[in-house]
Amino acid sequence: MELIFDHVLGKQEDQDLVICRPMAIVQPEEEDDAVEQGWLALDHDYKNKEVWYQSRSTRIDLRKYEPRFRKFEHNGKPLGMKTIEANEMVSLLGLPKIYRQYMKDKKFGADYDPFRFYHDRDRFLIFYIDSPDNIVGFTKQKYYKYQEDILTAQAQEERPTMLQGVESVIHANSIPISALSLDMELTWAQENCVSHYYLGSGYEKSSEYKASWKGFEWWTGTEWSTDKKLYKKLCRRDSRLTLFSDVENLSHL
Repeated sequence: MELIFDHVLGKQEDQDLVICRPMAIVQPEEEDDAVEQGWLALDHDYKNKEVWYQSRSTRIDLRKYEPRFRKFEHNGKPLGMKTIEANEMVSLLGLPKIYRQYMKDKKFGADYDPFRFYHDRDRFLIFYIDSPDNIVGFTKQKYYKYQEDILTAQAQEERPTMLQGVESVIHANSIPISALSLDMELTWAQENCVSHYYLGSGYEKSSEYKASWKGFEWWTGTEWSTDKKLYKKLCRRDSRLTLFSDVENLSHL
């Protein structure tokens, strides 16, 4: 593993503060250990290489997960789901339009383009009503493989199929199905013997909902914690802080 520290900003005249992004280039044989230590793959390249990042990552332990919904329906109509490859075809399906409208409706800053980079580990789940051409939402996913499956596949020149984890990178929809579609994703992952389903970083109040599912865990930087109360407290604190002077002496310990 090659560590990279992107030093973004520092303050030393009136306070002692350093802000940097810890990243890494992870070798295939290190992948399962990296995921277990809180690393996830970024959705863009660094010098034409896939790079991983550290954060307050969140995940669902699918051994403990139980669905929240009895039926996957919207207004009495079944909600369907289908996996598609991550390539330029997603534009023809109208996914970028759904994404732009979703970000506008939520008043989120679209600070990156989920359709700019595609890696071998990327997939899209599309959600539809009535037929696959009536798409009402999507999730961009990343697949994480077990080390032994990677090595076996390399020796046999085959593509590994077993997954240590699956990550939801970004979700967008044109109708209010976010909780329902996540429940569908978790159920699908559980049925396919996936160990953990990753929900990306957990910062600010908008990330509190991730603790609503059974089996929720979050990465403290040293361990995976199941303390939902502390997680929600940290998320609310994230949103309150606006000044550098508020950040200098923070710790969740």
